[in-house]
Amino acid sequence: MNYTKILLFSILLSAIAVHTANAQVNGCDDISVETKLTEPSKGKSNGKIEFEFKEKSKTYKIYLINRDATDAKNPLRGLDIRDLKAGFYDFMIVDNGGCTKQLTVTLKGN
Repeated sequence: MNYTKILLFSILLSAIAVHTANAQVNGCDDISVETKLTEPSKGKSNGKIEFEFKEKSKTYKIYLINRDATDAKNPLRGLDIRDLKAGFYDFMIVDNGGCTKQLTVTLKGN
């Protein structure tokens, strides 16, 4: 009986996820963003990533999603993030219409 409930619950979650994804894709344009990188010095945390959006009439929230849970819950306080070391940084960008874009940025270091 428990397996049946788990299976039904899984099917329900999958259906909701597919419906949500289709609704967003149909009503959303691609979020056009460019990044400007300042590579960190070798062994230091002095790198920077700046975001520039082509669509100026919208507002955006940028979440750093791969560093820790607090960063993933709270958006950046501007259009840049500083004091970064070399590595991969994953961001989720959400515009004021609820459209999203995932972006991975790599800082290689000097």
